Amino acid sequence: MSFSFHFVSHLWLLFQPVHYEEKNWSTEQYSGGCYTARFPPGIMSQYGRIIREPVGKIYFAGTETATQWSGYMEGAVQAGERAAREVLYSMGRISKNEIWVTEPESKDVPALPVTTTFLERNLPSVPGLLRFLGFSCFFTSVAAASLFAFKKGLILQKCT
Repeated sequence: MSFSFHFVSHLWLLFQPVHYEEKNWSTEQYSGGCYTARFPPGIMSQYGRIIREPVGKIYFAGTETATQWSGYMEGAVQAGERAAREVLYSMGRISKNEIWVTEPESKDVPALPVTTTFLERNLPSVPGLLRFLGFSCFFTSVAAASLFAFKKGLILQKCT
């Protein structure tokens, strides 16, 4: 019996998983449903390097261990590349100063510039928007009060 026949005859087993787990991240106690772990202010700046340190032959990589873009895909990629270089360093393939090298931009898939629309570039900030709404409400109130006063005869109209 050949290997290919044996493999094909057991191919159906691939479609019958032995174990399956699903996680509802919104009920998770520590992350609370967000895409990264929540830490109080100052924790990552004081202890961030500690969660990146390897323990024996275990190397940690994940978006929480990234030095930039923590919580995003870019951070996960950066952390994975860093951890891979740490493994290469432990194997003697690269020097220690090559662990924190920034990866060059891909020539096959160049980064596209971020283009913004006129509206995106000129949207007011939250304080600016609140100020605008405040002035709008004030001037609308003054105009409504003036119209009310004119209708009630509190403001006299001068005839020529």
